Amino acid sequence: MYRPLTFLFLSLLCIAGARAAEPVAIGQLYQINSPTLTEDRSYRVYLPASYRWAANRRYPVLYVLDGRTRFGHTATAVEALAAAGDIPEMIVVAIDSTEQRTRDFTPTNSEAIAGGGADKYRRFLSTELVPAIEQEYRANGYRVLAGHSLGGLFVLHVLSAEPSLFQAYVALAPTLDWDKQVAQRSLQKTFETDSTVKGFAFVARADDGGAALADFEAVADTFKNKAPPGLRWQAAAYPQETHASVPVPATVDALRSLYQGYRLSAADHAKGIANAEEHFSKVSRLVGTPLAVTEEALSGVAYAQLDAKPKDALKLFQRNLDANPNSADAHLGMAEALAKNGKWKDAAKEADRAVALSAEYQLPPTAQSYYKDKAARIKEGPKKKGAK
Repeated sequence: MYRPLTFLFLSLLCIAGARAAEPVAIGQLYQINSPTLTEDRSYRVYLPASYRWAANRRYPVLYVLDGRTRFGHTATAVEALAAAGDIPEMIVVAIDSTEQRTRDFTPTNSEAIAGGGADKYRRFLSTELVPAIEQEYRANGYRVLAGHSLGGLFVLHVLSAEPSLFQAYVALAPTLDWDKQVAQRSLQKTFETDSTVKGFAFVARADDGGAALADFEAVADTFKNKAPPGLRWQAAAYPQETHASVPVPATVDALRSLYQGYRLSAADHAKGIANAEEHFSKVSRLVGTPLAVTEEALSGVAYAQLDAKPKDALKLFQRNLDANPNSADAHLGMAEALAKNGKWKDAAKEADRAVALSAEYQLPPTAQSYYKDKAARIKEGPKKKGAK
């Protein structure tokens, strides 16, 4: 089975001593004209590794505020966590801020600084950007909103004002002192008047002290004492981090907490497909959205049965291939299962298909070499076993 993180590491080793020939970029930069904001707004999009070949897959979307500064580490975290099996693959949409950041992210005016544009910015998201993203990309309707500092204040405002707009909210070191703790007061009012609020919320602080720490604890107490039963939440403290550094570790923790228990461990592969299905069904109920058995998990369960129950394993590999018809991994697994069942000609065809797909979708050179080597070994099988 091709492991993206392993081959990424090997690729980096191979090019460590080489000269850079061209810049490396993550995602693409786009613009949208907003009648609501009466201006053009830029946003960045990261697509999952499987997006090009898994044409039948749809993905959750993580919307990130302050895209210019938050896109890089967020997209990298999503990619690494998904490759490790901790979360599903996600589309990341990061909206760049302008000089009017304070206006856009604050729900009210303060005594010293003009603000109050948060509801207009929320309408921009709900009526313009989100529909545009869901029309253009294969989104599955599950949406996450993440923001830092004033962006975190905006996240909490949306949770209070229109909680159904997103299914998960991540507020990192939110500016909680704005307008005499308006975020805490609004949350409390929403929670007390609407018991149907559901989803997930993650609120993080850095090395706060004094009034800032008291404001955070007040918000945490509001979640603890007022949050409706359908709202899963976590308040996390990072006393070793500063206000500027906390988004990096907190983003990772928030995503892992959102998809708590998502990974099916290698030790569980031998427990069979029924166990795997129950595992992902349980996580689906926790997250509040359907989560199918992943390609990697299904493949792992199939490989665990390959030696002892080759016919049963073949059925599982076929199921994996049916769900992922353009996956080089799925074709290679099918090839190995066919070979194990003595169907060498069919195995060779599947192995060649894996090699062809790895080239067609321009997988890394190390990955393409991996599939070629595996295919060659499968084709050598009949000779070694004396088969025809």
